Amino acid sequence: MKRWYPALVVLLAGCAHVEAPPGGPEDRTAPALVSTQPDTLAVVPGFLGPVTLAFDDRLSERGLEESVLVSPLTSASVVDHRGSQIRVSLRRGWQPGQIYQITVLPAVQDLWNNRLAQPITLVFSTGPAVPNTRLTGRVVDRVTGRPEIGQRVEAIRQPDSLVYATASDSAGAFVFSRIPAGPYRIRAYRDLNRNRTLDEYEPFDTAISTLAAGAAEVPTVRLAVTAPDTTPPAVASGSVAGTAIQVQFDDFLDPAQPVTPAQLRITGPGGQVVAAASARIGGAGGAPADTAAVRLPSQTLSVEPATPLAPQTEYRIRVTGIRNIRGLTGGGEATFRAPAAAPRP
Repeated sequence: MKRWYPALVVLLAGCAHVEAPPGGPEDRTAPALVSTQPDTLAVVPGFLGPVTLAFDDRLSERGLEESVLVSPLTSASVVDHRGSQIRVSLRRGWQPGQIYQITVLPAVQDLWNNRLAQPITLVFSTGPAVPNTRLTGRVVDRVTGRPEIGQRVEAIRQPDSLVYATASDSAGAFVFSRIPAGPYRIRAYRDLNRNRTLDEYEPFDTAISTLAAGAAEVPTVRLAVTAPDTTPPAVASGSVAGTAIQVQFDDFLDPAQPVTPAQLRITGPGGQVVAAASARIGGAGGAPADTAAVRLPSQTLSVEPATPLAPQTEYRIRVTGIRNIRGLTGGGEATFRAPAAAPRP
């Protein structure tokens, strides 16, 4: 009889292709978990291991090690495959006083290329009781607002930096459950080189949250990953669209920041100053695009002059104190030419 376990989290990972075994009827059923050692939610002081997860079908070896997450990783993990079993151990053994989680991602598949129907997380303790904690969240791309699928998400406990790891699913969602209570730094990043470590060039985002056992309200965080940046935004060009001056930047601007006329200076022939009536992040043609009620960044600053610009006249605009999506402040100047007046009907 197949057994199912409560500590299941929806995750997503890549799938490696293997050839089906020759002969016999084709198997179209996803492998199912039938037993674990130790049991899920078990408290087993002095556990020596290995942790064993047994399935109802033989598994493929391809990509198996990359599809198993151990949290916290108190020493290097060893993932062993034996027929229908996955065996997991730590080189220095399971440490006392820890709550461990073994997560098997859906990339794991049988010899007929059938992937797991959903990820499986086995939780056990080598000392303390397993707490009833839970945190949910979602990872999106900061620029497009689209879900970040299969990205690594870490809950880093403060102040001892104990790390629990999971991955975002096809909607960018993730869940941490039954990890120790306390304050955490939640971090998501695109693990481009698959080394399970945040490197300086990898897009990421972080947030702070606190988990409490049995809390009535489950904390939720939203992470919007973007590439690291060390340079402030700079003006690249200027133009006119309709009645608005469009200032293009070399970087994406934070759409939440207010931009006031005091940050803008528009000058025409002979240094004549044209007052700015208003400004906003985003191009002409309406408000910036939204995703889940969150305004998306833009490389355009739209400025409405208080008075009409003279046709076919050259102007200069100066912008100061503008902030990009990494919080760096910059600005600059651009020259543009107002277009000819539209012909009267």
